Order: sequence, then C-alpha cells, then structure tokens
Amino acid sequence: MINALSYFDNSIVGRYRTVERNIKSKSNSFYDSFLDLLENTIKRILMLENVSYDEKYTCGTLLREEPIEKFFKEEMGVDDYTYSKCKDYIAKVNRHKHFNEHMINIDTVVTYMKVYYNLVSDFLKYKGKEAPVFNADYYNGIYGLTERENKELKNEVGRLKDDLEALSLENKLSTEDNEIYKALISAQEVEKLSLEDQNIELRNQLNKLKDIKINTIELKLNKTLELLYNLTDSVVESRAIGIAVGTTIIGKDITKTKYMEDALKIINEKDK
Repeated sequence: MINALSYFDNSIVGRYRTVERNIKSKSNSFYDSFLDLLENTIKRILMLENVSYDEKYTCGTLLREEPIEKFFKEEMGVDDYTYSKCKDYIAKVNRHKHFNEHMINIDTVVTYMKVYYNLVSDFLKYKGKEAPVFNADYYNGIYGLTERENKELKNEVGRLKDDLEALSLENKLSTEDNEIYKALISAQEVEKLSLEDQNIELRNQLNKLKDIKINTIELKLNKTLELLYNLTDSVVESRAIGIAVGTTIIGKDITKTKYMEDALKIINEKDK
C-alpha cells in the first residue's frame, strides 16, 4: 500500500503510516487518523484531477456535491457502495469522535480499510497505474502487534535483568557495565510511557543488556583460557622433565644428558 500511495504525496503516506501505528497499538485514535487519511486522499484526488471544490466545505459536504459525485462515480468508476461508505464513515467519525464512543475492533478495521483500498484502487486504475490488492490477513496480523511485542520485550528484558542482577551482586560485572546496568530506567518508569514509546525504550534496554551479557561471557572466557594456557605450560614442562628424569642413567648429572636437551627443546617449542 505504501508504494501505491507514493503516487499521491508524502503527506498521504505519512497519514497512512499513522493509521497503521494505531492499528498495531489497538488505539481508538484509529478513527481520527482514518478520517484524516480519507479526507486528505479525497481532496488530493480532486486537486490532482483539477476538480474544483470549495475549501471551506468539509469532506462530507463535498461528497454530496453533484459534480464531485459525478466525477468519482462516472469518470473514476467508484461503485455506489464504496462512495456511500466513504460518506458514511466520515459522518460517523465526525459525529462520535468527541465523545470517545468508537471502540476499535478488528472487524471495523478490516471493513474501513477495505473501503479505503477500493477508493485508492479505483483512482490508480483510472490513471492507468497498478492498483493494490486488499489483504484482510495483513490487518489481522498487525492488529495489536505493538501490544504483543510489548509483552515479549518485557519478558526478555526482565529475564536478562535478573541474570545481570545476580552477576552484579557477585561483583562479576565490569565497573563500566555495572554503571550502564544501574543507569537503566526501572520497569515502573517504563510503564509511564505510551505503548509505542515503551517498546522503543525496551528495545534500547535489551540491546544494552545483551552487550553487558556478552561482555561478561567474554571476560569469563578469557579468564578460563588464561587458566588453561597456564595449566598447559605446567603440563608441558612436567612432561619434559619427566622425559629427562625417566631416561637418565642413574648417577649421571641430569642437566648433562641428551634427554634433558630434548626436554628443553619441547619447552622452547612451546614458548614460540
């Protein structure tokens, strides 16, 4: 849909994105944003096609004007159902938006967006352009998406915070990582943000927590490798001495034997 709307202008694309954000958040602001999108799309079509209209009139009033109705239905090919629903939705949202009577639900979202698709598709076909195909499953999929993501992010952030809290108490975090961890805003503060802003903050926290966890794992791994390296040195040296001792003729100075020379070669090779 975004590609199709780019034929109009960036303002229409921006308004459509706002509608999608409200669908994802299951926000009742969907109705206001839908009305804004529909009205501006209708006026943009009239402007592009040089159909004169009085800017003082509301969009609902304009659609009742005979020349405008004739253009949409007879020239553009908009069917009666789509045209009447555009008028109906404009009237309904205008009538109820100030009283918060509209409660969003997926069925309404699908029916409203279907009508909008019909209008845009008819115009693009009229202009010989490729028209978008309406897919109800898409809107079913994004409906409440922000809320679902919010729950997933909170669970993951909470799990990582618990892990790092234990490491912090055991002084297993670096000073820098510990300061970053302590500076993260609390879950109570996150709850004061809008759902969309919560997700932005939670993603930010998640990235920082993952970095700290990786740093801690790397620090632990480096210490382990250092211990293994030191242990390997001891094993090699013991093995070299063992070779010398085990093969030395009794009563002969161990440092003077060829076996000790071979043992020293092993140690020297290890140090290279």
